[in-house]
Amino acid sequence: MAPTCLLSFVVAISVLWTAVLPTAEGAFYRRRPESKVVLQGDTVTLVCAFNGLSSTSAVNWQGPPENDIISNGRETYVTYDRHKIVGDPSRGDFNLQIKDVRVEDTGDYKCSTPSVRAAAHATLTVVVPMVGPPDITGAELPLTAGDKLLLRCRSRGGYPPPRLTWYNGTHQFGSQKTRRNDEGGSVTLELFTARVSKWDDGANFTCAADQGFPTIVKTRSASRTLRVHYPPMVSVPSPSIHAREGQSVNLTCYVDANPKATVTWMKLGDSLPRQSIQRERSLQLLKVSKYDSGGYQCRADNRILPIGIGSIRLEVFYPPQIDSTLDNKVTVIYGDDDFSLSCFADGNPKPNIRWRRKDTSLYWENPLRFHRVRYDVEGMYQCVAHSDGFPDVTKDVAIDVAGKPHIEARTSQVYVNQGDIAKFYCDVMSDPLPKSVDWLWRNNNGVESVLLETNNGISMTEKKLGETKTATLSIDHVTGDDEGIYICKAANMFGSDQREVRLIVKEATSSVIAIISISVVVVILAAVTVIGVFVAKRKGLLCADEKPTTPALTPSRPVPPLPKYGRKPGHGTNDSGVEDLEMQEMDGTLKPRPPPRVDKDWTSIGLSYPRLAHSNTLPPYSTVERQRPDGQDPRLSASIQEEGSVSVAVEVEPPPHPPRDKKWKRQGGSSAAVRSHHRAGNNHQAENMLNEIQADSL
Repeated sequence: MAPTCLLSFVVAISVLWTAVLPTAEGAFYRRRPESKVVLQGDTVTLVCAFNGLSSTSAVNWQGPPENDIISNGRETYVTYDRHKIVGDPSRGDFNLQIKDVRVEDTGDYKCSTPSVRAAAHATLTVVVPMVGPPDITGAELPLTAGDKLLLRCRSRGGYPPPRLTWYNGTHQFGSQKTRRNDEGGSVTLELFTARVSKWDDGANFTCAADQGFPTIVKTRSASRTLRVHYPPMVSVPSPSIHAREGQSVNLTCYVDANPKATVTWMKLGDSLPRQSIQRERSLQLLKVSKYDSGGYQCRADNRILPIGIGSIRLEVFYPPQIDSTLDNKVTVIYGDDDFSLSCFADGNPKPNIRWRRKDTSLYWENPLRFHRVRYDVEGMYQCVAHSDGFPDVTKDVAIDVAGKPHIEARTSQVYVNQGDIAKFYCDVMSDPLPKSVDWLWRNNNGVESVLLETNNGISMTEKKLGETKTATLSIDHVTGDDEGIYICKAANMFGSDQREVRLIVKEATSSVIAIISISVVVVILAAVTVIGVFVAKRKGLLCADEKPTTPALTPSRPVPPLPKYGRKPGHGTNDSGVEDLEMQEMDGTLKPRPPPRVDKDWTSIGLSYPRLAHSNTLPPYSTVERQRPDGQDPRLSASIQEEGSVSVAVEVEPPPHPPRDKKWKRQGGSSAAVRSHHRAGNNHQAENMLNEIQADSL
């Protein structure tokens, strides 16, 4: 205790001395002490210099560890054997040098003299570096997404104690509240996160320990990289893929998982195509077909639930294909109602299906409907399937109409001049065609008879063209007795049909023309006679009581007989050569009634039609071109004139004009008698008319 007491005494004396001495001496600091930081074990010098010190002035250093007097003047006390006063005394330098500084040397140092009231201070900091970087504990093993995270950072030694800070990457993270352990002199800082996610995988958490003097000792740090396991996450770049049939396709899935996941491929509802190759995240399909269309899935599994799934929809475009179950030929029954025929086609895009008559541009919607089946719907039809991007696909279907005959007459009435040829046409359509077509005649009395081809002017012909048979009936030199209804009849195994045509015979017009011509001439001659008499009276050439004389009329040329229809050889007789009284009475114009046909039976036709189609519909159209056997247009006049008819003109000299008070009348009785005279000879009628006119005129 003696040194301490002595030091205290010296300090007291110095203070007293400072108070006693006047300040007029003018002592002041030339250099004040400056704070310094030094590593433990180094040598440090604290500067202190005065000006204006007297020779008796005492300079003292005071400092740690207990703020004791270290030196008096240029002498240091024994206990501070590492301390020393250095500098030039003559210049007033009293610098304190400390060798092998230690932590206990850290503190506040004061350099003072009694002549200067305010003592100068300086702080010495002795830094002890940390033994190493801080230690981090926690998250040594991989975490699973959703787990908690707790990291502890602990410094190892060092003075002054470091400040700990957590960084996530380069950004400060969490709190800076540290907890100090006085026993080991270490500092601890915790980092806590309630839940980690896949995004924390690979995160770098750094704990930095800084003692605050970077120029003396560097900051020490330690890092921990998190490893977070998470279930697979599957992403699909193209959820829908389109391809044409025959192309190659790659289906791809991107998988994000920790640890790495195993990827498998499957097709929903079916097995993978045979020509497929799996390559981890991709599935390659070689030459896809329409059967490869559908949904595909890639499944990623790394034993962390849930399993990752990615879905891809593959759509394969392929050309239309018509269902092979559609028959090449369909048979329907004539007359059926509501026949329909459906066509089915597969394709992608879905094809538009229509029907058309082959080699035409007329289309109908699917199904093809016939509201009533007729023979004109028979023919070749095409089912047309159209898809965008592909050529049209067609299939030919022959529609065969079978059934009873259907007869079409070209006209319901035939007008023929008397003596001309009458022709009747019937177009018979049926399947099968009838063996023959029968002709019947119903006279005006309603009596029917079967017509046979004989030598009495009746001829029958039949011509076959495809599924149509055209029957022709010709009658030579028709008369009024031939008038009536002519019936065309045909039959097959399904039934029969008939058509009626009425024959109207017109009277010959040649005699009428001759009569009119003669009447005109007579009128002209009479007018000329009257004019001549009038002129003669005016000139005095004729006496008043004299009667004019009219020369006898004589024809300038002989009047030719009117044409008379000649008879065919054998006309008016039957097959045995004996005169037929009825035919003789009617001038041979009545045709004999042929006997009925009893040798024809429609049930003798034997045909079978398997696979008859069920009828539902019929189209209101007809594209069948029926060829007329003789090339005639049915729109022409119904009256068919026989070539060779000749019109005869009669020229006579006109008789004088008849007196006005007499009537001009035709002799010859009724029209029936006139028609009979026409048959006897038209020239006699013309001569009688001429003689009557001449007599009346005279």
